[in-house]
Amino acid sequence: MSIRIGSNGISLGAIRSLRRAESAIARSSARLASGFRINRAADDPAGLALSERFRADIASLGRAQLNTQDGISLAQVAQGGLSEISSLLSDARALAVQSSSGALGGQTRAQLDSQFQSILSDIDAIANTTSFNGFNPLADATLQVELAVGTEAGDTITVSGVDAQAAAIGVGGLDIATSGAAASGLSSIDSAIANVSALAARFGISENRLESRSRLLGIQIEATAAADSRIRDTDFALESARLAKAQIVQESSLAVLGQANQDLRLVLRLLE
Repeated sequence: MSIRIGSNGISLGAIRSLRRAESAIARSSARLASGFRINRAADDPAGLALSERFRADIASLGRAQLNTQDGISLAQVAQGGLSEISSLLSDARALAVQSSSGALGGQTRAQLDSQFQSILSDIDAIANTTSFNGFNPLADATLQVELAVGTEAGDTITVSGVDAQAAAIGVGGLDIATSGAAASGLSSIDSAIANVSALAARFGISENRLESRSRLLGIQIEATAAADSRIRDTDFALESARLAKAQIVQESSLAVLGQANQDLRLVLRLLE
């Protein structure tokens, strides 16, 4: 067996293997500690770029989903106001039926008409005060609220306003001060009830569209987040196995290095 001290190939090889093992241990430990497979751009440049794109998409999709919820809230507020108006119209119709009876006296009919006019005023008040985030969906038929419900420009759903004031739905100016006026007003009230139901249906259609889009956005967010996780997050089972392997290599390299150094000490014994 030849023994040289100028160059110890075994020792140098063991040192090189030891350094690789220490680097692998540091990398695996960082991944296990942070929970991320990519902790710096050098870990996976292409993967990092793709992950950042996914994260931007997730943020945009999340904002779009919140926009759909805002639109749903707007439609629900409008439907709530229309429901109250419909209830008031039912009360107004009952008063008109009562006033159309010929058995009532003039004073009683005047009181009924006063209640009837109060109901018409309440209808206008509800239409004018029903609002959401500064929008008044029941007193402005020109209102067009465009909601961004996607990540691309132009991907919108529009919630349109309506005019649900007494005059617009067909009961403005009605009175039940006489039995004849009360009887003739019944058809107008019936038409108003139908009109209000049609307006509520418009908001119901918008709400259904927004809820459908919100569910779709939720699926997209879930799928994109899963794709980002596969790229960026640590596979703990795999990384734990890599760490164990690196630790074994480290211990083996130390053992080989110790043996190589032991061989060098033989030179001194030869020179004794």
